Amino acid sequence: MPIPPVLLEADFLPLWRHVSAVLDRRGLDHRGWVSLPDDVPTTVRARLKEIARGRSSARLHLAALDRGLAAHRTDLIALLDEAGCPPAGRREARDADRDRRRVRDVALDAEARARLGDEPWVQAWVGEVRSRVPDDEAARDLVGKVARVLALAGSPGERSRGEVAAQAVRWAHDLDRGGAYRRPVGLALALRAGAGHWDDPQVWAAAGMPGDLVATPVLTWALPLLGDGLATAVRAATAAGAPMPLTVLSLRAMPVEVPPGTVVTSVENPRLLEAAVQQGRTAPMLCTAGNPTSAPLLLIRRLLAAGAQVRHHGDFDPDGVAITARLAALGVVPWRMTAADYTAALAAADLDGVELRPVGGPVPETSWDPDLRRVMSRGVDEERVMDGLLGEL
Repeated sequence: MPIPPVLLEADFLPLWRHVSAVLDRRGLDHRGWVSLPDDVPTTVRARLKEIARGRSSARLHLAALDRGLAAHRTDLIALLDEAGCPPAGRREARDADRDRRRVRDVALDAEARARLGDEPWVQAWVGEVRSRVPDDEAARDLVGKVARVLALAGSPGERSRGEVAAQAVRWAHDLDRGGAYRRPVGLALALRAGAGHWDDPQVWAAAGMPGDLVATPVLTWALPLLGDGLATAVRAATAAGAPMPLTVLSLRAMPVEVPPGTVVTSVENPRLLEAAVQQGRTAPMLCTAGNPTSAPLLLIRRLLAAGAQVRHHGDFDPDGVAITARLAALGVVPWRMTAADYTAALAAADLDGVELRPVGGPVPETSWDPDLRRVMSRGVDEERVMDGLLGEL
């Protein structure tokens, strides 16, 4: 039987809108009492009492109304729908959303612990990405992709960001700026490293994922590479008095072989390599140009694997010491970076009347000479000791 036409008259519409709003707040299954709005006409109140067999004209018992409608083989929800004001199920939607988020959170936390570990940075990462993950399936998928990228990021950095994305994520551009996984992976890289912004190209390069394989080469001078191909070009550049930049793209395709006993000096500032070339010094050199990115790190690893000794000198400041420490962890020998070298540089600067800046922060551990960390108070740029360094090449 159809809904009684009288219930669909215009006078009833404000009431049904009110009931629909109540169901949205309290849930679609709510069948308790509902206070009637003041503007409900007397005729409407009377008709409701008849249908719902109620005793009050100020309140409507929804369960009684539903029973009355059942006699017409219909129900309250159908009535509201026919009246043009169906409830939206907002409470049910809120409950479902809460349940979805709870399931998502459990999956995200568990998957992150299983795939990424229990380190504090992992929990910080979970907190950062949680609100952007829609459900538990997406949580597991995201953690899996981030874990695969981080596994590749630990390699020497012979792949570009696009190559890593194609292998570990989905599309070659997914890790580029604006890419689907740029932010969550960048957050993981920055938090794991303990420094940097997730969108900073240096954070990506430091993790072995440069934006490309050619833009940031390592500047070299007089490398005594053996063999043919690019090694021939390197030797020819030395003969012509020209430093040779080597890209990751060229290094990963080039065998690195050097004569036994080769010593390669690594410097932080390009000015030192420039001066060595201008002075005609033929000692093998490479320049990290500050914090070493993929190309210098790759070359250093290749030289060490070939049996060369790589020694490094940098600025006497917290950043320079940190760079030296990271390279030392790879097997590079800190060179002229002792407490005695530092105090000699200070004395020379004072003698020249040079005002040196304070170090400006804590000095990292100097495992090769613990006294260096303790005595450092003012920063000494590498160029200040350039003449002494070049004299020993």
